[in-house]
Amino acid sequence: MNTLKIKTHRMSEEYQNRNHFFVLSKGNNAGKPMENPCPNCFVVIANNVQEREYFYWLCYGLWVGGFFRPFLSGSVISFLRIAELREVIYQVHSKVNVRKEALMSSIEILNKLSAHQDNLIKQIQLIKHAKKALMYKMLK
Repeated sequence: MNTLKIKTHRMSEEYQNRNHFFVLSKGNNAGKPMENPCPNCFVVIANNVQEREYFYWLCYGLWVGGFFRPFLSGSVISFLRIAELREVIYQVHSKVNVRKEALMSSIEILNKLSAHQDNLIKQIQLIKHAKKALMYKMLK
């Protein structure tokens, strides 16, 4: 656990392995884990893919549960400090580590649900495209 690295992402930096993910640092969605970087995010670098999945879904659960909201600062644009992100992740990890098997099975289910959600989003995009094509054909 001590080898987990959390640092500020720089857009010019690229990461060679797939053992990392990004966490949004600014706005109302601060704390949201992401696959792709954006200008206002932190990068979380794990040792291996399993650890990456574990911490990705841990951060996702923290974000959905609103655990980062008490730590947001700023009067106009909310932001999450890197030290507070580390603190929340480490505290929850120590609590959840006792029930690691249950969390790992939940992570598998979340991965399947996420893949199903992506499939549904693609289907909705295709339906929208078909509607546009139909209307274009009718009104042409």
